[in-house]
Amino acid sequence: MPRKIMDISLVEENKSDYTFFKIDEDEDEDNDTLKALKQTYVTSNYKNETILNLQKELNTNSVEISKEIKLESYNKYNNALDLAIRHYITNAVEFVEEALKLNPKDPDILNLKGLLCLLKCDFSKAFESFYTSQCYGNNELSRKYVNLLSSKDFKVFLERYNHSIRFINEELNEESIEIFDSLILEEPELIEPYVISILLYDRVGNNKKKIELLDELRCIDKNNPIFEKFNEEGINLESEDVQNNEVDTNKDKDKKEEPKAKNKKTDKKHMILYAVIAILVVLMGGVYLKNQRKINDLNEQISSKDSEINEKEKVLSEKEEKLNAKEKEAQELEQKAQAQEEEAKQVAKGAENLYFEATRYKTARDYKNAIKYYEYTLKATDTSKYKADSVYNIALSYKKLGDDENAIKYYKRYVSTYSPAQEYYDDAYYQLAMLYYENDRLQEAKDALYALKSTDPNSAYNKNEKVLEILKQ
Repeated sequence: MPRKIMDISLVEENKSDYTFFKIDEDEDEDNDTLKALKQTYVTSNYKNETILNLQKELNTNSVEISKEIKLESYNKYNNALDLAIRHYITNAVEFVEEALKLNPKDPDILNLKGLLCLLKCDFSKAFESFYTSQCYGNNELSRKYVNLLSSKDFKVFLERYNHSIRFINEELNEESIEIFDSLILEEPELIEPYVISILLYDRVGNNKKKIELLDELRCIDKNNPIFEKFNEEGINLESEDVQNNEVDTNKDKDKKEEPKAKNKKTDKKHMILYAVIAILVVLMGGVYLKNQRKINDLNEQISSKDSEINEKEKVLSEKEEKLNAKEKEAQELEQKAQAQEEEAKQVAKGAENLYFEATRYKTARDYKNAIKYYEYTLKATDTSKYKADSVYNIALSYKKLGDDENAIKYYKRYVSTYSPAQEYYDDAYYQLAMLYYENDRLQEAKDALYALKSTDPNSAYNKNEKVLEILKQ
């Protein structure tokens, strides 16, 4: 990246009428913890939103920037550039953001922001900066990175990146670690994979690998916020529990014993009290038994009512089932009537139109509709010319759909109805035999192949290696 010239006499006034249309952005994500990473995925959709916004009609009332403000922005740009060269990427981002606030249409500042955001893996902001720079300056650097961030290779990279984030969200830590390890090997300058991997290794308790990654990260982003979370030994400072609370356990546990001696007067009072309690117990016992009988009677009545309600609910349930069955039957009859009406309408078009419509569906690999229209063709009054081909194509379509039973049914119909003179006769026998063989019906497959050999001895299928192999079994 070029440094900015600081001579105020060389600063040109910006005469451009172009105005930067600010793109709405989400709040900055906190990449210090895995919790934040779980809340969002990197997305390439931001690219299209940026393009649409920047391609709007440009505002002609552009605000001019003074020379002094430009010089201040160049100073911050140069500071950001120096920090980036010395691998203080996090601080460099802060300086370039300040430069861009002062001078938002300078291509060099936009390009530097794009490069820094790319290193921090903020791909949406990186694309926005490069694309904006291209709109204002159409320079080679911005074009290069706009093309890079729009390429298929980057899309593949982004899918892998997102996939690893989803693994974190699903608590698949080892799988996520594996992907980020490969990303670090392929793109060792990108910062975010180091940060995520360090947090993941901290979670799974691999301290050795965590320390290695912390050392590597210090070489590319010396003031990354992650270093505030861990010390040089890789210990997570936020998880340490240092508690120095002292509990005073010197309490007086001695209790004074009360005198046990009682006089006779007190004993007499206690005897009277015990007698009263005994009488109350007897009376309460009688009341309890009486109430218990009432409760039992009520429970019996409730149980009887419950049984009655259950019986009525059972009757209602049976009636509801019958009603649902009748409704289902009515719906089926209605659907059948509609199907018959639709069939009559289609059959009236004639066999030729129906056959070619079916063939069009088959060519488009819409085999369900192809079968339906071949069936219509068979029911047309003038179908004799297309009947054999329709039966064969129905069998073929069922085979394409994986419905082997129906495919066998129609292949058998074809070979049973038509002679070897028909175009698809030997192919129908061969396909029938292969379907039998694939469904572990070896003897039926052999019978079909012997029948082909007998009815059409000149067929090329009789010498087919697969056919000969099956007949030898």
